[in-house]
Amino acid sequence: ANEDCLWYVDKNGTWHNGFDCPLITFCCGNCHRRYCCLDAFKMITEREQKRCMLFQFSPTTIAGIASSILLFVAIIATMVCCFMCSCCYLYQRRQQRGRTPFDAQQIPMASYPVQPMYDAYGKPLGHPENPHAGYPMAPQYSGMPPQYAVMQPAPYPPQ
Repeated sequence: ANEDCLWYVDKNGTWHNGFDCPLITFCCGNCHRRYCCLDAFKMITEREQKRCMLFQFSPTTIAGIASSILLFVAIIATMVCCFMCSCCYLYQRRQQRGRTPFDAQQIPMASYPVQPMYDAYGKPLGHPENPHAGYPMAPQYSGMPPQYAVMQPAPYPPQ
């Protein structure tokens, strides 16, 4: 099997198909030129030929691979920056995850109207006498049911 010359690309970039050498001859030469010869010192083994194939990429192929790797790294770096920089849209979206759309509208509301406090003379504290002149007052809801006095059961006469 060492007599076979595998495909190769010469220094001009021309592709050459692999070929078999006749009996008692070897594949000789180097990565860019191959031929059959009788000299065992000029022989190039299959392993050496396969190693040459690893380096047979044209400059445009190498540039394409390098560009692809660079583009991949740039996309990953951009995504990492967008998730880490507070000025980026993706960072802001990540911070809002878990919130509902209504969380942005925070309107403080009491669950029941605040009852006015009165001083010892019956005048409301902290409010002007008539804060909304010209507007009728809405009925106040206390939020609690009216409290009734607890009646104790009548004592039964002893029997």
